[in-house]
Amino acid sequence: MVLTYALRALLDADVMGHLTFKGGTCLRKTVFGSTGRFSEDLDFTLSTDRQPDDVLVQVVEVFNQEHYGITFTFDEYYKTDDAESFGGDVLYRHAWNEQGRFRLQVSLRERPTLVLASAPMKHQAYFPHLEFERFELPSLQLIEMIAEKVRAAFQRAKVRDLYDLHCFAATPFDGELLRRLAVLKLWQAHDPFDPEAFFGRLRDALYDWEDLQRLLRTGERIDPGEIIGTVERRYRVLRALTELELQVIADARSGWNESLADRLRAEIRALVPQ
Repeated sequence: MVLTYALRALLDADVMGHLTFKGGTCLRKTVFGSTGRFSEDLDFTLSTDRQPDDVLVQVVEVFNQEHYGITFTFDEYYKTDDAESFGGDVLYRHAWNEQGRFRLQVSLRERPTLVLASAPMKHQAYFPHLEFERFELPSLQLIEMIAEKVRAAFQRAKVRDLYDLHCFAATPFDGELLRRLAVLKLWQAHDPFDPEAFFGRLRDALYDWEDLQRLLRTGERIDPGEIIGTVERRYRVLRALTELELQVIADARSGWNESLADRLRAEIRALVPQ
């Protein structure tokens, strides 16, 4: 519930005009609702040309004061040496919790590829007790959220990424668009996408299934084999790379050929209904 108040504080301060909501908390609050896994972080991407340091100052100001009876403190924060992100742990306290914290991170590596969505918050049981009405937040479009999950699952072996892809598997999406977005996002991270490595890692990675279980609703059980099998079947379109995608992948480590990436962006945007 505190994360809802934190999001409202950013919205009230007009900081959300420069940020795009994404990540696990975004999925729970705007896509899956109470059926999704729990998440303890707030993740964003910078979405305007405003200087990152100016946005960082605004975020720090928001979380060094009281909002709706919750006292936030954000004294220790970081900006990475490669200037690809900033964030830190936000502390909070209120009448029913003397000490809590959540992780906040803003990615500066790239701007969203697609036009932003305006995502309404999914209803939660505590909403009638809030001091404000249910609100909307600027977020990635659903297909771009899935592409970011593909990138995450390719680059790390976190079971929550795999679970999110499993949940997305029941959602209709354009596989051709997803594959192009995944290739582009990994190019932006200077990491060549390799579909065979992606699918091989599903079987070989040592996933922490107990960590996933603590993020699910009481009584919900997981079947690792079913989750992995669903991801293998639903995302097999990632193997069908086009010539342009192969060229972008070959350029990923250097990232010098911006014109190739621009051609792929143009293909992506042409596939999105206007």
